[in-house]
Amino acid sequence: MKVKLLTIGDEILIGQTVDTNSAYIAQKLNGIGLEVEEILSIADRSETIIQALQNSISETDVLITTGGLGPTNDDVTKLALCEFLDTELILDEFVLKELEERFAKQGRELNKLNRNQTLLPKKSIALRNILGTAPGIWTEFQNTIIINLPGVPFEMKNLMKTEVLPRLQQKFNLPFVVHRFLSVSDYPESELAIALEDWEKNLPQHLHFAYLPERNKIKLRITGIGKVKSEMEKEIDAEVEKLVPLIGDRLDSTTRDTIEIILGEKLKDLNLSIATAESCTGGNISFLLTSAPGSSEYFKGGIVSYATEVKERVLGVSNELIQKHTVVSSEVAEAMAKGVREHLQTDIGVSTTGVAGPAKGEDGKEVGTIWIGIADKNSVTSVRYFFPYLEREDFIAQVSRLALQNVFKFLNGKI
Repeated sequence: MKVKLLTIGDEILIGQTVDTNSAYIAQKLNGIGLEVEEILSIADRSETIIQALQNSISETDVLITTGGLGPTNDDVTKLALCEFLDTELILDEFVLKELEERFAKQGRELNKLNRNQTLLPKKSIALRNILGTAPGIWTEFQNTIIINLPGVPFEMKNLMKTEVLPRLQQKFNLPFVVHRFLSVSDYPESELAIALEDWEKNLPQHLHFAYLPERNKIKLRITGIGKVKSEMEKEIDAEVEKLVPLIGDRLDSTTRDTIEIILGEKLKDLNLSIATAESCTGGNISFLLTSAPGSSEYFKGGIVSYATEVKERVLGVSNELIQKHTVVSSEVAEAMAKGVREHLQTDIGVSTTGVAGPAKGEDGKEVGTIWIGIADKNSVTSVRYFFPYLEREDFIAQVSRLALQNVFKFLNGKI
């Protein structure tokens, strides 16, 4: 089956908004056995939308659009769809009644723009949107299913879960898709590929294998597609057992693919707690840690010690140490890690101090310089990196994940 996603919105084309909707939809469709072949972003113009529909209809089994269903004049998706289908808009009484009841509970009345959202193309049906005023639209036209969803992410996600996925599963006899992720660190991709060459050659044809490299880490993905999910999972498990001895001690996880989850599981297994002292990462490490389910079992808190005086007053880093080595140094990073561990009474402390840019640090350190400190009750260490080519936002994201990766290596005795 051919599936295509169409993202509608000028804000995406000018870079004002990142298209996270397509990634979410593709992931959810993949989970029920539908693979997206193309993702296209187009402008909020009726003629552009109609042209995209015309170009897609003959070669697509399922076409999903996001955006342009709101109440304002720049929301033209529904009108364009109506013109493409050569039909008229008609009132959906159920949508109107539900919207009136919802507004009444809020002490509001529907205005004319809200009422217009209850109009749908005559050949279409409404997808119930309990989180917004614009219903989704489901249209079956010339052997293609056209699904129009709001661009607001939380509305789109709810419609995907409650309306779109169940309808697609009911409509088609879809296979199960099973993904298994492994995480490998400190293994160059080319060397890893050579180590796994024979295993990969003998992999059954219905299993697919992919390398997903990141800095200092490679995610491996095994994908199986079949009619019986349990059998597919058993087959993938058997292949993973063959992989483990080939990768050796550089294999971090056989079940998880994000470092925050991998580290969280490790901390829980060892019954250890952790705290963060962040300067240049501005709290992003704490955000990553708390994004993992069950993080309250091991994450106790964090201190964003952005200013030098906070490093001194709260974390106990001495002014003499800062004057001697500068604030961006291994000594200060280690003192920060020790300080937050002692201050918040945890087993592990992790810290960052560096220069995210765009200008040099107060002590003249180059943009991209970073020290990560890690401490437990018996030892303390630090690691230096230099990323002069990263934009500020990318620098923060990169350093935050490296900090967690280094804590994981620290717990495994690798640093």
